[in-house]
Amino acid sequence: MENKKFKIIKKKEILKLLESLKKEYSIFVPIEDNGDARFSEFKSGQDIFWDYRNTKISPKEILFPQAETLFCFGPGAEVKAEGSTPGGKDYLIFGIRPCDAQAISLLDKVFGGEDFEDPYYLERRKKTTVISLACSKPQIDCFCTSLKGKPENEEGADIILFDLGEDVLAGAVTKKGEKFIEKQNKWFKDAGQSDVDKKDKLMDLSLNKIKSQIDIQNIKEKLDNAFNDLLWNEIHQKCLGCGICTYFCPTCHCFDITDEINPKAADSKTPEGKRVRCWDSCMYPLFTLHASGHNPRPTYKERMRQRIMHKFNYCPENFKEIFCVGCGRCIRNCPVNLDLREVLVSLMSLGSLCKDKKI
Repeated sequence: MENKKFKIIKKKEILKLLESLKKEYSIFVPIEDNGDARFSEFKSGQDIFWDYRNTKISPKEILFPQAETLFCFGPGAEVKAEGSTPGGKDYLIFGIRPCDAQAISLLDKVFGGEDFEDPYYLERRKKTTVISLACSKPQIDCFCTSLKGKPENEEGADIILFDLGEDVLAGAVTKKGEKFIEKQNKWFKDAGQSDVDKKDKLMDLSLNKIKSQIDIQNIKEKLDNAFNDLLWNEIHQKCLGCGICTYFCPTCHCFDITDEINPKAADSKTPEGKRVRCWDSCMYPLFTLHASGHNPRPTYKERMRQRIMHKFNYCPENFKEIFCVGCGRCIRNCPVNLDLREVLVSLMSLGSLCKDKKI
């Protein structure tokens, strides 16, 4: 990033800036919630949780809600894609960590690809400005640097911020970010070289704190021939199938769709109700259950294999990207301490890749 793009703003002015934007944007900021951090819609008088490491639940829920009504049906109901932002406002996601901003760029490939476009996601996405906050305190289980990430990764962000203490350094990443800063130029001043140097030192310190390093080069090629390897019998042993890993993951995007009928109209010839989309998980036994009763993934082994293959083999095949950003949520929150890093190391250590080996 060129130095001329950097601007500086006093941290105490940030709340005033956000307050001035409330009529134009639905603003989401990190807040402290019962000892954890979570993104919440900004309210007057609310403070920002600047010193958080990362949120427990991924902010992907802002663009891809855990549950959403796709449309309503019945007499007089207008069948239309909802997917709009509240009150018709644009979205401003403020202070998202770089790994989660990168995850949004991966979801863009799923919901806005050449073969499929999801109008609900895309309607929100095109109206969203993403302002990321560089990571200065990575957690012990973060491993973003093994997956093209870093504490100041810009991918998926329109603007990136650096917390310098009393000041915040801001750099535009996209044209949308440049226009945003230009429009709000009364709040920003040109940054000096000393500000940029301070940022560089902070990022070097942050980078050195990331101790987990996993060599997953050519993992797709390893997995191409490992579908029937005996190692899958070992990897799944501790798994409870609770789905926490997928629900907390910022790149998981599987969902289920159900029709909910209004109980009062259930016996009517023209029932009314709504179609709802909600997150689902490949770790659940019902995820691939056929109407016939057959289930191609009947045990934890097949479901665990699907999760790993999807992120590290199928997505690289379909989207040319590994769908993991190394945020460590699945490691921190797993109730049985199943560590994805250990799984990846085991897979990378496979010697002879046996196509014909049977489980």
